[in-house]
Amino acid sequence: MVLHDASSSGAQIGLGQWRENKCLSFKFEGISLGCDSTDTACVFDVVGLQWNDVEDVVQGNATIEVAACPKPSGCILEFHALDPAVSSAFTNLTAINITLVNPGVPRSWWADDLQIAWVNNDCTVAACRARVPNEMASPRAHGSFAGSAKGLMRWAIRG
Repeated sequence: MVLHDASSSGAQIGLGQWRENKCLSFKFEGISLGCDSTDTACVFDVVGLQWNDVEDVVQGNATIEVAACPKPSGCILEFHALDPAVSSAFTNLTAINITLVNPGVPRSWWADDLQIAWVNNDCTVAACRARVPNEMASPRAHGSFAGSAKGLMRWAIRG
């Protein structure tokens, strides 16, 4: 589960230092989201990015609306699968940006159940992925949260 505090509206989940490795490209299929709102729905902008050897290029964009939870606690995250009309644009990605776009007061938000899959599962590409070191298993004395999140994303999509 990811908790994104209200200090900024957006977050990126991606391959980080491995973005140049073409065998790690993934497709995004859905996510469970929730936000700290008891009165108005929260609107998220989800952008799929692909590294083109120079910069991140937008591949796809989707808007996800999450209903407010009128209770002060005990709310559940809502799963949102990508609409089939936009899902083809969310393939061959190296990162996903998730931004809460509600106007007004900054809000904390949560994400879980990230549904991703490999773009290519043939033997050659799988062997390429197997050669990528699993740095998540290495102890980190003073690693940053961003570094740990990148390692976790790498671990999660390696499956």
